[in-house]
Amino acid sequence: MFYLIITLAMGLLVPFQTAANSRLRGVVGPAYVSTLVSFSVSTLALLLVSLLTGSPIIPTGQMLSTAPWWSWFAGIVAVVTITIAIHLFKEIGPLQAVIIPMFSQLLFSLLIDHFGWFGANVIPLDGKRIIGSLLLIAGVTLVVVLPKLKSQQQTSHERGTRQLFWQLCAVVSGCLSASITGAYAQLSAVVGNPIQATTVAFFVATVVLLLFCTLNGSVRLIGKAFSREHPWWMWLGGLCGATIVFGNAWLVAHVGVGVFVMALLVGQLTLSQLMEHYGWLGAPRKRITWLQIIGILLMLAGVAVIRL
Repeated sequence: MFYLIITLAMGLLVPFQTAANSRLRGVVGPAYVSTLVSFSVSTLALLLVSLLTGSPIIPTGQMLSTAPWWSWFAGIVAVVTITIAIHLFKEIGPLQAVIIPMFSQLLFSLLIDHFGWFGANVIPLDGKRIIGSLLLIAGVTLVVVLPKLKSQQQTSHERGTRQLFWQLCAVVSGCLSASITGAYAQLSAVVGNPIQATTVAFFVATVVLLLFCTLNGSVRLIGKAFSREHPWWMWLGGLCGATIVFGNAWLVAHVGVGVFVMALLVGQLTLSQLMEHYGWLGAPRKRITWLQIIGILLMLAGVAVIRL
């Protein structure tokens, strides 16, 4: 129960991360530049924690040879999913851009547990996990799908192969997100230190982003983020991201990929609704409905059933 509560708390950080990164992107411009700033903050924070705790930073030769090669690039895959997500809202509308990756991430995380992919502990897909997943899906439908359909926020898009392509990209994005969860956990298991594993993953992704921004001449845009005109909390996205990934590397071994993804989702949607209800961090105010409250309770029940 302790690890489950911590995972739910990690989910509460996701809306703060999203709000902060959105504000940062509005300041510096291109998404890859704001992502570089956010990842740089994450890396610096993790390096500081490593120094304070005495955790090693540079992986040993044995670690490099033991860990699967793909586990070292989980941070880069995270950048890919962020890039896909940015395009999804434009290509298939906000409803599909949220729901398709969310559901594919949930289902793929259960498959990871069932088959033990990415070195995960095998957790069979039994009746409890199926019931819990259905409760979670029902809850997400009440919290996210119905309100968006009711307010007609989904824009119309041209039917055809282009839309189908981006819908498939949305599925891939969700699967990649679940895969990243497994990759971080695998890297942490091999390294034996979640702080070191998280630091290395963020460092590799930050270096790749820095090279990309340097080559296309956009690295100069980072200076815009240091203006005193902008709110201090826009820098918190990187800290939230580092905390979430550290929690990923630490908690998956205790709760499994599927439960981690589910609990993270519940925490994320719960705080998102509160942020919209009260207008926190500049979020547009939208009154939370009884259906959405019931949906959140259904999601909590789904996670509880799986962990019984």
